[in-house]
Amino acid sequence: MSNLSFMTQLTNDFDKNYQLFLEDAIDSGEVWGIAQGEADEAEFALCGSAEDDSVDVMPFWSQEADAKAACIDEWSVYQPRAIDVDDFIDNWLPGMQKDGLLAGVNWNKELEGVEIEPLELALDLLETD
Repeated sequence: MSNLSFMTQLTNDFDKNYQLFLEDAIDSGEVWGIAQGEADEAEFALCGSAEDDSVDVMPFWSQEADAKAACIDEWSVYQPRAIDVDDFIDNWLPGMQKDGLLAGVNWNKELEGVEIEPLELALDLLETD
């Protein structure tokens, strides 16, 4: 039942979910994506933006339980993968910006939430203490 207690943290208040992501990521030193395949060749989940069909979004969560809860239906082939927050800020987010992707942050169980430019997320993480 621990998944349910974690899931209750993520609500329809997207700003609150975003703040929770920033605080959890800095406190724990990691973020969670969902991926399939071996570590070196892992393919991380992508989906179309709710705001612009021509843009893809890569979702991330601040808790493993929330990432795991997203691994259902068409995403049932994915598993949570931890990403070191420093690597996320230094490498992942600049690479995503270069590739034209958005970051989805702490999406709720309906897979709804903040979609943000990766470099904006990096700055917010760096400003969180």
